[in-house]
Amino acid sequence: MRRWAALTAFVLVSASFTCSQTAPAAASAAPPNTAKIAKIRELIDLMGTPHIAADLMKSQAAGIKTLLPFPPRAQDDFEKELLASIDVNELMDMIVPIYDRHFSEEDVDGMLAFYRSPIGQRVTKALPEITAESQEAGKEWGQRLGKKVGEKIGEKLAHGDYGPWPPEQQDSPQEKH
Repeated sequence: MRRWAALTAFVLVSASFTCSQTAPAAASAAPPNTAKIAKIRELIDLMGTPHIAADLMKSQAAGIKTLLPFPPRAQDDFEKELLASIDVNELMDMIVPIYDRHFSEEDVDGMLAFYRSPIGQRVTKALPEITAESQEAGKEWGQRLGKKVGEKIGEKLAHGDYGPWPPEQQDSPQEKH
């Protein structure tokens, strides 16, 4: 059961990471600005977004497969199929409309100027490592915070702030007969 819960959690997180945004504008909307779309594609590529997402999926594939309630060979096949199915262009097609909705063409031009610059290229190169280190720091912080809060709740529990603990077992109706 824990494996299904973990798989469900992974699928939901992955889905939200890649496609939690609203659907592209309806066909009745104005035709897309092809020049702006091309700039957005370049921006997303310069930022490394599709490749970072693909690398993340690749790095997690081995762990994901072990969460599945499948025999080992089926888990291996799942990992192979998952890796073979990664298509950064598909992800790019999903991300472009999001940028199109949130940024003007002038905004995109400004971001392109930044990401084409030496500092922008440094940011792009360093961001995966910064993200990994930040995630580790966040994990440590979360563990310390959880322990601290757990200790506070434990003290309240020990002082009876929540009533008797553990709760007294009441006889079930069947035991009274």
